[in-house]
Amino acid sequence: MSDVVRLAGVGTGWWGSELATAVARTGRAEVVSCFARRPEGREAFAAKHDCRVADSIEELLADPEVEGVIISTANQSHRPLIEQSARAGKHIFVEKPFTNTVEDGLAAVAAARDAGVLLQVGHQRRRTAAKRQIKAMLESGELGEVETVVTNQSMPNGFKMPDEAWRWDPEQSPLGSMTSLGVHKIDTIHYLAGPVRSVFAFTRPGRSRPIDEATVLAMELESGALATLTTSFFTPVINATTVFATDGAAYSTMGGDKLAVQGRDDPAPVAVELEPIDPVVDELAAFAGAIRGENQVEVDGEAGLAVVAVMEAAVESAESGHAVEVASVMARA
Repeated sequence: MSDVVRLAGVGTGWWGSELATAVARTGRAEVVSCFARRPEGREAFAAKHDCRVADSIEELLADPEVEGVIISTANQSHRPLIEQSARAGKHIFVEKPFTNTVEDGLAAVAAARDAGVLLQVGHQRRRTAAKRQIKAMLESGELGEVETVVTNQSMPNGFKMPDEAWRWDPEQSPLGSMTSLGVHKIDTIHYLAGPVRSVFAFTRPGRSRPIDEATVLAMELESGALATLTTSFFTPVINATTVFATDGAAYSTMGGDKLAVQGRDDPAPVAVELEPIDPVVDELAAFAGAIRGENQVEVDGEAGLAVVAVMEAAVESAESGHAVEVASVMARA
């Protein structure tokens, strides 16, 4: 078996192409085939990434050279594609959000487990240099015990997305940009501070568009710490995470490329020098390594499912006006 892992792209849009480019940059894997519903999309992708075209998902999954698939389609298609890929014995990398519902997530996890294939979810934001450093500081005890986590991931996509974009559909984008952007921060909160116990959601309904303009989640974590998450498609770009703890605070900005740390008695934060990390290349290199048995999958189906459960609880909270326990959402599924 070659050291180079051979993968196929399922979904050939902008992000699918970005993932294929990142695969090539890992030096560990290559994209050898692709499929998308639109023939012109897959032909353009194949020309750009020098791979062959499959005329159907069945043809792609029957290809014996393909060891794994990279799924970057609209999220409502993730469960059936995961189930098909698992039955074909292909390892699976699927973009976030993992699935639309906990029920779908449980089925997808079961499909991969029963087939004995790897399942990795594309929550790459935890892999940025700042998040990795904050995690190390928390594990060493340098920051003390987490009290609060404050996050915001927003951008002005709402002013430029085409009318036919699936993100305008409230069924596919519940709570607006929370589905596309906020889920990254839910995973980051899980990574840095542990599971969410309960959620209270506040939303600003869309005025000119059908999706919510802004959403804020207030969360109680299993540890007793508290967290907030703000997201919108109608503000300038911001991607920030701050951990406030008993012995210090850590401020991640610029999407995780910048970090400043403030000790308990320090008057102001001080910048920390970081070794840059490309989180997308890093996650795909890890996927290739896991296929070769060199490492474990960090963000597996269970981790992706945990984010989906928080999202489902948040949607229920927004509709009911009450805090919702995440465990109750899992129990119903």
